[in-house]
Amino acid sequence: MDVGRSWEVIERVLREHAPVVADTLRGPASDADLDRLVEAVGRPLPADFVESLRIHDGQDNPTQLVDLYNHQTLLSVEAMIESSELRRDVLGDDPSDTIGWMIPDKVRPVSNLRAWVQFTASDATGFALDLDPLPAGEVGQVIWLPIDGPTPAPEFASYAAWLSHLAQKLDAGAFQIDDLGLWLEND
Repeated sequence: MDVGRSWEVIERVLREHAPVVADTLRGPASDADLDRLVEAVGRPLPADFVESLRIHDGQDNPTQLVDLYNHQTLLSVEAMIESSELRRDVLGDDPSDTIGWMIPDKVRPVSNLRAWVQFTASDATGFALDLDPLPAGEVGQVIWLPIDGPTPAPEFASYAAWLSHLAQKLDAGAFQIDDLGLWLEND
């Protein structure tokens, strides 16, 4: 499923089952915002990610109580830049500062990298684009940023694959809603 169709499905399901979440989706990111994000991460952004940001620039969720799903807030460009700066300040961003005991495959064995663009957040965790993978990886692969420890293998080949997965789960009704939010069923 392409990015546009994925968003159509996500918006429809959210409007039907979680309208308060649907109301948090922001409008499109501006060209100036996208330029600032490219400057912050030092790499060009994948086309599927830009296409998505031109539809929704994350969520307006200042209380962090109305998450997209599984306590994950979809970050705006501004929040992505802030997250990148915070991670850099706390963890550094030296690609040569590798974790020696890790056996790298597709993702650099480091605690943080400027070219990781975190696009969801729940406390200090979230999904991120990897714009500087190892040779066996692919630019734009989606990784999970853990609170502690090194980054595991990619979870999705691209942002479009991540967004399509979310849309398919929602479209299939593979979720629950409770007082704490929307929860995807496990694969």
